[in-house]
Amino acid sequence: MVPLEWVVMLAWDTECGETLKSLRGKKSRREISDAVSSQGVECSQEYIRKLENGEAASVSTKIIAAIAKSLDVELIEIMSDLRVEVSKTFCTHS
Repeated sequence: MVPLEWVVMLAWDTECGETLKSLRGKKSRREISDAVSSQGVECSQEYIRKLENGEAASVSTKIIAAIAKSLDVELIEIMSDLRVEVSKTFCTHS
């Protein structure tokens, strides 16, 4: 397993966006954006909209972890297919 701190970006798709929108429920994007910002992570309402609509190809681990925390869910609930693969070239020593 690779610690999440080692991962900078995660791939994002429309399925993740739909899940995020569903988990957000009746909370506004502004509420989520403000909650994320209160954790010291910048995330606009517009970016949350892009994530929900599948318009983003990737998301930073800091942002999605802060969104999950603000929704009081585990990251795996937003990204059910979350897997981290490390290429062999990354692991080889010269």
